[in-house]
Amino acid sequence: MADVTKEVEDLPILPGDVPVTMPELPARLSINTVEQFKAMNDKVRMRILNIVRHQPATAKQLADRLEATPGAIGHHLHVLEAAGLVQVVALRVTRGIIARYYTRSARIFMYDPPIEFVEAGAVSLKFLTDARDELADATLDFKEETTFYSGFPHARMSREKAEEYAERLRVIAEELFMEPDDPDGDVYGLSVALFRSPAWLSAKVDKEEKEKS
Repeated sequence: MADVTKEVEDLPILPGDVPVTMPELPARLSINTVEQFKAMNDKVRMRILNIVRHQPATAKQLADRLEATPGAIGHHLHVLEAAGLVQVVALRVTRGIIARYYTRSARIFMYDPPIEFVEAGAVSLKFLTDARDELADATLDFKEETTFYSGFPHARMSREKAEEYAERLRVIAEELFMEPDDPDGDVYGLSVALFRSPAWLSAKVDKEEKEKS
């Protein structure tokens, strides 16, 4: 991993009247180490990653948004930076202190979990749990309906057909990921999971049992 301290030292310190702009982030980063997955296995750190994907922020700014202490957020940022998941993109003197502005290190994280660390399905389950929590927060924050579409359809099909649907969903999700940020717009989330249903639903009804019913 690159020398993070040296890279930060090379950044110019911006005057107070110069805005901190969002840099063009690399499109993708492979997430494939135990350190990276441990760093992401925390709700606050995942929220930090979501915020700094759209705009640079300091520990103080993140603390204000997440109703946490700057010290706690500083610790989370240190963990994320050590794992290569966030980066310092700007420095500015604020009240005599050099503030660091962070963004995440890529727009899209490509997950390739090490076998010895993650159980099958654990990453997908965490995504869906985080999405549920985020949707619950949104329903509390806004009076109007915030969901444009939701559904939970099922279909019996071949694995090949399921893989075709998965690829189409992946393309849509990636298109949304790469949508240029609108400074005047809102942030919208998309939760996607195409999975094989559990045995109680997937199992075929025995012919003899079908005739009795």
